[in-house]
Amino acid sequence: MSGRNPAMDAALSAQELERFQFVKNLREQTPAYLEYVEDRVTDISDEVAARKRAAFQKAQTDLGRYMDMEHNANYYKIRSGDVDRLTKVMEENNNKFAQSRAFDKDITKRQFEINEWYNYNKLETLFFLQVFFIVTLAAAIVIYLQKTALITSTMAGLVLGVLVIGVTVLGVYRYSYTRLVRDPRLWHRRDFGRAAKPAPAAKCDPKGNVVFDVEKILPEGANDITKCASKASEKFSKWLSEKEDEMVQYDADNQPPTSTLLGKGGMCTV
Repeated sequence: MSGRNPAMDAALSAQELERFQFVKNLREQTPAYLEYVEDRVTDISDEVAARKRAAFQKAQTDLGRYMDMEHNANYYKIRSGDVDRLTKVMEENNNKFAQSRAFDKDITKRQFEINEWYNYNKLETLFFLQVFFIVTLAAAIVIYLQKTALITSTMAGLVLGVLVIGVTVLGVYRYSYTRLVRDPRLWHRRDFGRAAKPAPAAKCDPKGNVVFDVEKILPEGANDITKCASKASEKFSKWLSEKEDEMVQYDADNQPPTSTLLGKGGMCTV
């Protein structure tokens, strides 16, 4: 082969010759040959055993890793379930706390309204008692002046009457206003009554016609409306009958005249 190094060929040839010479000398010495073969077999067996042992060790290590990964995955699954259950419990507790907070807020608000209502009611009662006390003192002064003849009995009676009428009117007004006009929930709000219920919506019968319950819409004038509707229905039926008669008369007036032709075969009407 062109381009090949001659020194390399010579080295390879010398290596092969040395190998052949070693084998020849080894085979001429039987004990040394057997010992060499035994050593080689032992080396090969040890090498194969070492490779098998290393492969088994690697497989054992990989299996341990896989088992650890499986255990970790199971642990993660259990931990995820615990976290999910804990989240649900926390959500339920939060909802309960929110409901309790809203309930407490409503209760507190209502209790404040009740306290405010009774507080102002007591203040108004105290105001009336104060007015009554002042009127009583004024009446006592008027009676004392009448007893000492500083004023006449007529004047005293007139003044006492005005005082009694004034305190009576004030008491009746405050009582009636609180009982009839004032809102029972909020003290500073007036009760204007309840709005009237809206009229019921129209309904549809099985045939699809719109039906109004006149008695529910206008319970007081239901009979009058029913009578008017009946009269309107009679007038409409009468108008339809008149129109039908007019159409029949129109057809009779515009019908073409008939003529009779005599022929050999008999009579023909046209």
